[in-house]
Amino acid sequence: MSKKKMSLLLSVIALVALMALAVDGRVRFPVLNRMVIAVLSPVNSGVQTITGAASSLGNKLKAVTTMEAENEQLKKENAELRRANIAMAEFYAENQRLKKLLQYKEQSPEQKLLPAKVVGRNMGDLQDVVIIDRGSADGVDKEMAVVTGDGIVGLVEEVYPDAAKVMLITSNRCKIGARILRADSRAVGVICGKSMENLPLSMEHLPREADVRKGDVVITSGFSGRHPAGLVIGTVRETSPEAAGLLLNADVDPAVDSSKVEEVFVVTGYNNPAAISKLNSNTEGGQAQ
Repeated sequence: MSKKKMSLLLSVIALVALMALAVDGRVRFPVLNRMVIAVLSPVNSGVQTITGAASSLGNKLKAVTTMEAENEQLKKENAELRRANIAMAEFYAENQRLKKLLQYKEQSPEQKLLPAKVVGRNMGDLQDVVIIDRGSADGVDKEMAVVTGDGIVGLVEEVYPDAAKVMLITSNRCKIGARILRADSRAVGVICGKSMENLPLSMEHLPREADVRKGDVVITSGFSGRHPAGLVIGTVRETSPEAAGLLLNADVDPAVDSSKVEEVFVVTGYNNPAAISKLNSNTEGGQAQ
């Protein structure tokens, strides 16, 4: 190495050493200190800028992570609230249905009512049957009336030990004796279903001169002997003469929407008083003979 290069190297080393001492504060060289500051200030500013940017980026990343966690927590809380609202709505609806049933039971002390739940539906074309969770073991028998707080749902069609099939009043196979509730009418006929949704029931076999009006309430007549009189069937929508013109028909909107029925009562232990009286009369007459 030439002397010139060696001298330059030593000078650089000496300058670096002096700068180190100046930075460390052990030796004070005003001119040198100003040079060090002039040299290091841009470097220090750059380092601070980079450090600040890195810190800001770290804070932003931390904030994003926190926001994601909070967002996930809010989603969970929102889902829980939605489930709670659904459960509350279901509880409220059930409470309203049971309240109606309880009111009906309190208002009908003369009826022996067996509570039951709808556990199945006929999913075929007719859709005119529901299954309840009470059967012969509970005293359920054929042709017993099944009701809600709004009115009659149908009649028991088949009975099993722990379940029963209920034929809805909307079925075209269901025939129920009916009467107009209005005191100055009391017209009597037969209610028949049409086995189709959104169609009214038909009140048939009414005399042509029967006093039946739109808005009249239709109730069971009780003539069958298997279910009591006074069960609400529906409301008259309109009347029209039968095809031959000898009788009158009435369209009746059912009081119960059978597609929404979940809890019901089976009217058990009912016997037509008139039928019993007639039976007793016949028995006494037979004994007298």
